[in-house]
Amino acid sequence: MRVSTAYSFESSVSALQRRQEEMSRAQQQMTTGKRVERPGDDPTAAAQVERALVEESRGRSMLRTLDASRNVMTLTESALGDAGDLAQRAREALVAAGNGGYSGSERLTMANQLKELRNQLFAVANQQDGAGNLLFGRQGNTSGPYVDNGSSVTSAANGGGLAGSNVENLPLSIDGPQVWLQVGSGNGVFETSAGTSATPNTGSGWVSAGSVTDPSAWNALASHSYSVAFTQDPSTGALSYSVTDDATGSAMADANGNTSFAYQSGKAITVVPGISFAVSGTPDASGDSFHVGESTPDLNVFKALDRAVAALSNPNANNGQVMQAVNAGISDMDQVLGSFQSARAMVGETLNRLDGVESRTGGRILAAQTTRSNVEDVDMVQAISEFTNRQTSYQAALQSYSMVQKLSLFNYISG
Repeated sequence: MRVSTAYSFESSVSALQRRQEEMSRAQQQMTTGKRVERPGDDPTAAAQVERALVEESRGRSMLRTLDASRNVMTLTESALGDAGDLAQRAREALVAAGNGGYSGSERLTMANQLKELRNQLFAVANQQDGAGNLLFGRQGNTSGPYVDNGSSVTSAANGGGLAGSNVENLPLSIDGPQVWLQVGSGNGVFETSAGTSATPNTGSGWVSAGSVTDPSAWNALASHSYSVAFTQDPSTGALSYSVTDDATGSAMADANGNTSFAYQSGKAITVVPGISFAVSGTPDASGDSFHVGESTPDLNVFKALDRAVAALSNPNANNGQVMQAVNAGISDMDQVLGSFQSARAMVGETLNRLDGVESRTGGRILAAQTTRSNVEDVDMVQAISEFTNRQTSYQAALQSYSMVQKLSLFNYISG
C-alpha cells in the first residue's frame, strides 16, 4: 500500500484535531460540572432533565402561592380575633344595659357604645391584606364585600372564597358573609321572639333564648313554629298561657292533656317537645304574644347590633321591651361569637395544613433537583480522570506528528 506524504500529514493533523476536541470537551464538562449541556449530548437524559425542570418550576410556583395564602390566612386569623374581642365587648355592654336601675340616658350611653363597636366590626369586615385584597371578599367583588346603606349591611359578592391553587386548595380569602351575614339565629337550634312587626308587644314581658332538652324530640317538630298567648282571669287577675302549633292550629298539651297553664314569671315552658324556654315579666293579656321557630342561617351581625341600639335608644321603651332587646342581643352575640370562633379555628387549621403543603412541595422540589443532578451532572472524579487521559493522548499525538513530519522525501533530499 502506497502512503503519500500529503496523506500522512492530513491523517496526523486530523488525529490532532480530534484529540484536541476530546480534551476540550472533557475540560468543559469539568469546568461546568454538567455532563449534558445540549439535547444532542444525550437525548434521553435531556428529556428527563426537562421534566425535572418543569416539576421544580411548578413546585416553586406553588411555594409562592402558598406564601401568599399563609399571609392572608394569618391576617384573617388576627382579624377574626379582633372581631371576637369586639363582639365580647358588645355582649358585656348588653349585659350592663340590662341593669334595671339604669335610666334612659344611661341606656343611651350603652347604645352609643354599641354603635362604636358596630363601626369597628364593619371596619374589620372590610379589612385588606398588604396587596389591597379583601380578607373577607369572596368572589367577584373588587370594590368591597360589605356596603352599609344606613339600615343594613349587604354584600354584592358571589358565594365561596378565592383559592390560589385547585390542587392543594390554597385559600386567598374565606367565605366572609357566612361569618358576618349568615350566622344561625336564636340559640342556633331554635329562635324565640316577642310580638310581631305588625303588632308589637306592649306589656313588660320578655322571652329567653331557651335551650334544647331532647334533640330528637325537637327535630321531629322543628319545621313547625309555635305561639304563646296569654289570658287573664277577670276576677283574680291571674295570667295563664297556652301554646299553639302554628302549622296545625292546635293547642299543645302536656302529659295530662292540659292545654292551659298558670303563668309564673321566669318558669320554664316545656310543653313543646324537646325544648325549654321561659317568659318573664308581666305580659299584656290583651295582645302580647311570643313565638318559637326553627333557627335560620340569616343572622346579620350588624343588623343584630342595630336592633339592640334602636331599642336601647328609645326613651319610651318599657322594661319588658328593654329586657327583650337585651336578651335577644345577648343571644345574638353568643351566636356571633360562636361564628367567629368557628371561623378562626378553621383558619388556624388551614395554617397548619399550609405547613404540610409546604413540606410536601419542598420534598417534590428536592426530588426534582436530585433527579436532574443525577442525570445531567458529571462525576467529577471520572471527569478529572477522563481529562487527564485526553491530555496525555493529545500530547502523544503532538509528539507523533513532530516525528512524522520529518519523514518526507524533501527533508531527506535537503539533508
